[in-house]
Amino acid sequence: MTALALIVLALYTHTILASSFGHSSQPVVVKTPAGTVAGRSDGSVDQFLGLRFGAPPVRFNPPQPASGWEGTYDASHYRSACIQKFSYPEDARERAMRWFNTPPPPGEEGEDCLFLNVYAPAGAEPGSKAVMFWIYGGGFSFGSGSISQYDGTSFARDQDVVIVTINYRTNVFGFPGSPEKPKSEQNLGLLDQRLALDWVRNNIRHFGGNPDLVTIFGESAGSGSVEILVTNPPEPVPYAAAIMSSGVGSVSLPSTASARSWQKLIRAAKCDTQNALDCIRALPAKELKDIVEHEQLTFFPIYDGVTWTGTGRIDRLESTSKDSVISRVPLLIGSNADDGGVFVYGLTDARTVVGKLLPKRLADQVDKYINTYASFGIIARVLGRFNPLLSTFVTEYSFQCPSKLVAEESVKVGIPAWRYFYDAGFANSAIDYKGSGAAHSSEISIVFGTYSRNDSTPFQVELSKGMQKMWADFAKNPHRGPGWAQAPLLSHLGAGVRAGGRQGEGEPIMRVVKPGRIDARCRLFTPIYNAAMRTLARN
Repeated sequence: MTALALIVLALYTHTILASSFGHSSQPVVVKTPAGTVAGRSDGSVDQFLGLRFGAPPVRFNPPQPASGWEGTYDASHYRSACIQKFSYPEDARERAMRWFNTPPPPGEEGEDCLFLNVYAPAGAEPGSKAVMFWIYGGGFSFGSGSISQYDGTSFARDQDVVIVTINYRTNVFGFPGSPEKPKSEQNLGLLDQRLALDWVRNNIRHFGGNPDLVTIFGESAGSGSVEILVTNPPEPVPYAAAIMSSGVGSVSLPSTASARSWQKLIRAAKCDTQNALDCIRALPAKELKDIVEHEQLTFFPIYDGVTWTGTGRIDRLESTSKDSVISRVPLLIGSNADDGGVFVYGLTDARTVVGKLLPKRLADQVDKYINTYASFGIIARVLGRFNPLLSTFVTEYSFQCPSKLVAEESVKVGIPAWRYFYDAGFANSAIDYKGSGAAHSSEISIVFGTYSRNDSTPFQVELSKGMQKMWADFAKNPHRGPGWAQAPLLSHLGAGVRAGGRQGEGEPIMRVVKPGRIDARCRLFTPIYNAAMRTLARN
């Protein structure tokens, strides 16, 4: 089950395409309680970039609110991203950047990185617009709110909403795993997210946003972060709805990766175990980053009892009581048809991979699972370095079936929940292996409207406009929903189009379908998810 936790949490994101203003922008000024801010506007959208929501953080310490300033704060450009941890060696790094559409963040990266960006309809009246608060993925290892895929200009302009994208600390800088730190100070990246939400609650009305109508949304590890915020809400609850895309963590057991990686880090840095925390703190940031990358050390959130209890599924099922510990806000939950492919490319031995993913107690049933998938006609032969059976197994086990479970269990306890299934692949965003399809994170540029216009198809343009409107409609009126019936029914988005295949002409971008055909194998995994819940309940 540890492998499932890692896959659910180690979720990558991103796609490349700029939609910047160019040279036509004009200054736009907003007054906030902290001071005056000068952004830029093209007449339809006001951008306020690199706004500081946290003071320069002390390494391995919880974030602190930003102070006010004298004069005018220049919010016309992005500020530093948090320190990234990518794959190693170089060919693996480049492949990860390409497949997860993850360019290095614009500008520099550093420890002083607690900044956010606001995209608002030009001239919006204070407090008048729904707000959508984006949390990026990246496996809790990398990410930035400022990469081009998350440019909120199209979203704000076309849907009349305020978009907020944030930075938060990742890898060892965000989740150190040091035994010298109390549990309450281990999930620094999650605390960063909460501080950014505090900033939005206190300031967003000055930029046109309604602080009482905030939807938190994210993909992959960002989606896991959203679920953590929903099941372990701050007080008062700073959001009215939540969207989770390709990543929920409430069906998995905790990872111990951070604690193990911290010990390896101490050895690699040649630190004395008696004062390891001070030793690691004293390392130059570049040296610490290099060690973590070269040693391929992974750091994830832990169950700290503050930001994350780990009992989200149990608490959800018990949330009909008046003492519910979760926030019962409306949910929009979904996954992609080929989420798992990028995680298993090059891993062609199905027995070995499935054996590592399943709990140890099911080691003697690996062949049963593989044969069940083969009986559905899923290709078992390897195509180059791609195994379609493995891709489908990981897609369903780690993304699709957990999404189904959370959506349907939410509805059963009276929480409004809608579900979607993204099923489209386009030539201008395809990954360079056969079978990539509707890959992990491929829907983000469609939702944000930042997909490449080069070689785009009419269906892709229509799908992007439609999905963007569905997401925005949900944010504007969460209880009314995105435009289709609640779970267990789901919205099949994208008509199954593929690069080099059907292009979708004349087909609807959405069909509301019953879950039976799409989720036919999810029943295989329900006992595994239930066993994880029972284990957490005992603890």
